[in-house]
Amino acid sequence: MKSLDQVEARVIVKSANTPGDSANTFIISAPGSYYLIGNVTGDSGKHGISIQANDVTLDLNGFAIISGGGGAFRGINVVGAQKNFSIRNGTVRDWTDGGVRSDVGIGVLVEKLRLSDNTGATGLSMGDGLARDCVANGNATGFVLGNGAQIKDCTATGNGTGFSSSDRTHLNNCISTVNTGIGFNCANFVTLIDCTSSRNSGNGIVVLGSCTVTHCNATKNIPSGYGILAAAGCIIADCNAGNNGLDGINVDSGSTVRNCLADANLSRGIVANNGACLITGNHSDGNGANGILVQGSSSGDRNRVEGNSCTLNGATGLVINGLHNLVIGNSASGNFAAYGIPAGNAPGPIVDMTAGGTISSTSPWANFSY
Repeated sequence: MKSLDQVEARVIVKSANTPGDSANTFIISAPGSYYLIGNVTGDSGKHGISIQANDVTLDLNGFAIISGGGGAFRGINVVGAQKNFSIRNGTVRDWTDGGVRSDVGIGVLVEKLRLSDNTGATGLSMGDGLARDCVANGNATGFVLGNGAQIKDCTATGNGTGFSSSDRTHLNNCISTVNTGIGFNCANFVTLIDCTSSRNSGNGIVVLGSCTVTHCNATKNIPSGYGILAAAGCIIADCNAGNNGLDGINVDSGSTVRNCLADANLSRGIVANNGACLITGNHSDGNGANGILVQGSSSGDRNRVEGNSCTLNGATGLVINGLHNLVIGNSASGNFAAYGIPAGNAPGPIVDMTAGGTISSTSPWANFSY
């Protein structure tokens, strides 16, 4: 025969086991495994559940933690830098200072939460750790990640900002859509892989310096959004940035844009600013202004623009503003004009094939107009 503790070796969250105080409906003050047996509606003017110990697992067991009203309070509030805890499997909704707040938690695991209508702040705010398989809807910000955190397989829809991440975070296979602000708003040294940011009212993906954005889709962020907006030293590779209100992809100095599609953006397809960028293997089609624009700098650009295709753009297909740029192996067709490359740069021969015929140039560096 087994004792009851052996059959269910967890603690029910209720007033007898986890009594609250003047600020919290319930308090978890000791390590262990805790669970709900029904929906929890917080007391008016209090946080819902406060975690005040390390080594805690809280299983919502499919139930909801619902605001009881009052001022700025949180559904689940992790006090201070608590370590090694997990929260899973339920709904946290209608709080005004955040659904789940673990701003400086350490070693966090959050999974399978629905974070809904926490209108005053974030759905989930976490320190370092992992969040996965969560959905955030109707919050001021869907997800806020601390330094070194990872989030995967999560969706943010109908929030103000979808995802906001600090330095050294990793976002994998996440979707941000129909938010009123930015889809992904990221700091330095961040990696985004296989993410989609679409139909947000602000920018699709924003990253600061030394970030990597690969295999991402940043499309139809209108009326006034960039698809991907990146600061210096970033890699943007194998991405689709189309139908955005501003540029498809806009990067700063020392960045690489490789094998991307920028199509039908209302402004430019791809823009590189302030020099030392590598723009290679991209296709820029049907944008309202230039297909590819390399902006000048006072010291000279020294960009390498190679093997790109610019078609059917509303202004010049490929424009170089500045000096000391290498421009080779590109092609342009059906644009308002093909190329704008001033003296002081190093372009391959521009071969005009608009009238058809056989290519006669033997230069392996030739740029083509057709």
